[in-house]
Amino acid sequence: MAKTTSNFLTLKKISFNDLNSNAVKYIEKNNLLLFIKDKLLSDEITDSLYNAFTNNNPDRKNHLIHFNADDKVIENILNECSNTGLFSDKKVVVIRNAKKFLKNEKIAIAEYIKRPNPDTLLILISNDDETDPDKIFAADSIMSGGDPSGIKSFTDKIHILKTDEFSEDELISWVIQKFDGIKITEETVRHLLNFSNYSPEELNSEIEKLKTFCYSTGEVTADSVNLCNGIEKDFIEADFIKAILLGNVTLAVKIYRKISLKKDVEVYLVFLLNSAFTAIYKLKDPSSAGLNEFSLKRELKIWSKEQFELLPVYRKIATATSQDKIKSIFKNIYYADISLKSSGGNRFTKMFSLINNICGK
Repeated sequence: MAKTTSNFLTLKKISFNDLNSNAVKYIEKNNLLLFIKDKLLSDEITDSLYNAFTNNNPDRKNHLIHFNADDKVIENILNECSNTGLFSDKKVVVIRNAKKFLKNEKIAIAEYIKRPNPDTLLILISNDDETDPDKIFAADSIMSGGDPSGIKSFTDKIHILKTDEFSEDELISWVIQKFDGIKITEETVRHLLNFSNYSPEELNSEIEKLKTFCYSTGEVTADSVNLCNGIEKDFIEADFIKAILLGNVTLAVKIYRKISLKKDVEVYLVFLLNSAFTAIYKLKDPSSAGLNEFSLKRELKIWSKEQFELLPVYRKIATATSQDKIKSIFKNIYYADISLKSSGGNRFTKMFSLINNICGK
């Protein structure tokens, strides 16, 4: 039976923080294949590897060269990798979508990896779901006709890494670091996550807005996040959501009256109701039962402590409520949101109607 590269190419899983913080450990082989989904994160890792390999050379224009396998410029890539940089300076060559190479191009890249230029760090990046090195390199080029020495000359010259998805702590740490010294607590980060999908690109956009918004104060607070998102609120809303979910109209109205002493809370409460019933709808999917705590938080977008404490209530409602009923509730929420954002009508009347529509049997 013929051997395949899967017998010889070992993919190592690694956390983003480990790779990004300890890039110097992964440059000694001169070649690196990285499986990572998010472009923003791969850019950050590439930057760390560049700094480690070139000793923070500021001339990125001439020493950080980017290619895309889709462009089919294998000769240019190999020339760039093989040629010595200006005054023998080290350089980094990055190739994205490495899986898109044709077979002869894969063979050429694999042959280069066996005998790399010591002054070049070659980084191949795959941003899709594919994590099989055999899809990146042609088997016959690596095995050299089954010669073990050919196999070893390849594997000795390349790291093959896949970054794990962020853990909850890693995600919070990453967000805090992105604020570049502007003060923000973990609890405020959790609050920020309520307004963003799990997407580093989207989170980074929100972070940049907040950095500008909070530049003069040097601190990001929950109120800052609310204001930056066009929402001003008080943090008694978890009680309001719980009262709605339990169908207690009297309590829900009582809580709403209390927190409505603060201006413009209605839109925020409708936002929270939509988030709650979105989570409930997702919990009706049997696959949600197999998710670990962090994956469940990410899937349901329930980041704050108050929201997570409502999870047992969410599960109960998901079991007891039909999909048609939830879809009907979404319609009520949608029309209430549109109505509240218009200029006419009494806001209390609109909220009271929404509460009754959701809680009504």
